[in-house]
Amino acid sequence: MGMGGGPLVVIVLSHRNPGQVARLVDRIRGGVDTVAVVHHDPSGEPLTLRPSSNVALVPDARPGQWGRLSLVEAQWRSLRWVAANIPDFSWALLVSGQDYPIRPITAIEKELAASPYDAYLRHFAVTSDPAADTDPWQGVTRRRYLRKRRLPGTHRSVPLPVPRRHPYRDGVGLYVGDMWFNLSAPTVHGMLADPLADRLLGYLRYAPIPDETFICSMALNARPARSVANDSKRFIRWGADASHPDLITAAHLDELRASDAFFARKVDVTAHPEVPDLLDQLAADRGPVS
Repeated sequence: MGMGGGPLVVIVLSHRNPGQVARLVDRIRGGVDTVAVVHHDPSGEPLTLRPSSNVALVPDARPGQWGRLSLVEAQWRSLRWVAANIPDFSWALLVSGQDYPIRPITAIEKELAASPYDAYLRHFAVTSDPAADTDPWQGVTRRRYLRKRRLPGTHRSVPLPVPRRHPYRDGVGLYVGDMWFNLSAPTVHGMLADPLADRLLGYLRYAPIPDETFICSMALNARPARSVANDSKRFIRWGADASHPDLITAAHLDELRASDAFFARKVDVTAHPEVPDLLDQLAADRGPVS
């Protein structure tokens, strides 16, 4: 399973609000043995972080665009850097620069160290049979990944009369879910060594929103099979027909207090500058970890 004695790594994908990112990194550093690894988009606002032994910048960071493979490549590049430079890590978590912890980092460390799972990922299987669907999103993603092709150089996708020739065959399943992962070290190492990655990356280059399937499909197709909890450990709220999560405000505090999630998203200090202080107090009120 996912138990291990090395450091917990929290990968931060960021591109804006450098002050907010710096505060997030400072909170992540509050663990007993946690390292913040920041992949900062070089086309975004410049980021300066205080030198620290438990903070690192991915050196070959490149621009990433929502809905493009470049966002997946940022995840993959960061995981490769972690595996090569922090070889004794125990877990790798991915957050954005607009996420924020709602529990003490020490509590997250302790829960993952004792976890019976290899990964925490919100996920759905997308089979060839629509009758097996349990959520309308499965139908949306079936069309997205099998019956559409993104036009090169654009965000536009066009429907295809017949399904694309795809890698989801011969025992390889299509899975979709959140891009925000929590992966044990054995799971990460197994994924990085799996030749399926190159097949999926090549296929998803012309798929819309590839970040919603790549990590899920890699983790759920692992051989031998991994024990994956169907939970991203993120507090996220969506409005009706919204394309982006609701911003976290003081109105969410009661729900946040009852949540066992690790991080809340999406936090915007420009719109709601009081929220990080509220979340810090929320985490402190939960008391020390015994």
